[in-house]
Order: sequence, then structure tokens, then C-alpha cells
Amino acid sequence: QLEERERLRDRLAAVGEMAAAIAHEVKNPLAGIEVMAGLLRRKITAPHAQKVVTDIINEAKMANKIVQEVLEFVRPIRLQVDHTAVADAVQAAVHLAETKVPRGAISVDVDLPTGLPLIQGDQHQLTQLFTNLLTNAYEAMDGRGRVSITASPTRVDDGDARREAVLVELTDEGPGMASEVAERAFSPFYTTKPQGSGLGLAIVRKIVGAHDGSIDLQTAPGRGTKIRVTLPVKAADEFVN
Repeated sequence: QLEERERLRDRLAAVGEMAAAIAHEVKNPLAGIEVMAGLLRRKITAPHAQKVVTDIINEAKMANKIVQEVLEFVRPIRLQVDHTAVADAVQAAVHLAETKVPRGAISVDVDLPTGLPLIQGDQHQLTQLFTNLLTNAYEAMDGRGRVSITASPTRVDDGDARREAVLVELTDEGPGMASEVAERAFSPFYTTKPQGSGLGLAIVRKIVGAHDGSIDLQTAPGRGTKIRVTLPVKAADEFVN
């Protein structure tokens, strides 16, 4: 079993390297298409032709976004660990998410109590984690409803040890998901969106795993979605009883 696990790890590493190489090669022609289409748009005046060129530029940008997400997914996460306030990462994500997906009339309620323990974490990666969760909620809610984010201290049960941790819960009033969709929500390349890459939540799970945390999802059709992220103050191999 150990040998098979090692072979699987080697195969996944090889696939990751191949995906990264392909993504790098695709980025250059995509950038060329976008630049040349922009130059063409300046030279033509016919409204119909202008619209066609604008569509080309938008599709190139969408493809480039997917390539970037593939690169983020296949790259190993190297955490820049420091004493990190989860509340700061959540607040940064609230502002950043609006630059990525229009929020519309969605209200965002944030309840982050003072005195939460600092965790050994990467501020940038945690901000990306919560940004991905928020943009996913915004896309699902279509500009209406409410998102609430709460945080509280908790403990992770590791047998004899109960480590300190921070629990963050993000609840939206979106359409929710059927059980068969929810089961695959964190799987790479699985998406129900016409232009989605299926990597947003997979990257979230990868970041949570790198912090030795856990994530779970509660949802049902018509009842919205709640995502719970538990982040230990210290990873298991750092914990001293």
C-alpha cells in the first residue's frame, strides 16, 4: 500500500508538472490574442465588428483566468507562516471579492469577535481562501440576498490532545445544492457554471489542508449553503502537549 501510494504521488506530481507546462505555453498566445484584438478594435468602426472583437477579448480573458487557476491549483503551496489574525484575512477578502465578482444588492454581515487566537498561517493564502468562498457565493446568489460570516474559538479533537482552533462559518441565501452536487463541490474541474473552471473550491480545500485544517459544507436545494472552515492555531506536527 505504501509503494502504491508513493507511485500515485509520483504520477500526480508528473501530471501537475505537465499541466503547469501546458498552462505556461497557453498563456503567451492568449496574451497575444488579447493584445492584437485590442489593436484591431481601435482600427475598425463598424458596431457589429466592434462587438465581435470585444467578444474575442472577453473570451481570451476568460481562458486566461482558467489557465491562471490551473497554475494555482497544480503549484505546491509553500506557506509563508506567521502569527496571523483570521479576522484580518476575512476583512481583506470581503474587499477583494468585490473586485472579482459584482456583489449587486447582496448584503454582507461580518461578525468577528475580538480576542480570537492568532494562528500559524499564511495571510495571503487565507485571504485567497475566503475570497474564493465569497465570490462563489456572489455568483450563486445572482445579486440578491445576504451573506453572513462569523468566527469563533473552538478546539480540534486529536485523540488525547484538543488543540485550539478558529472556526469560520460563511452562510449564504443562495439556491443551495443537491446532495450529488454537494458531494463533488470540492473536486477539481467539477463545476455547474457555464464558464467555470471547477477549481475555486478545490483551491480552497488545498489551502485549508496546507494549514492542517478542515472544511465541510451544509446545503440543500432552496435553503442556501453554509461552509465551515476550522483552522488550528498550530499544525499537528507543531503541537506540543
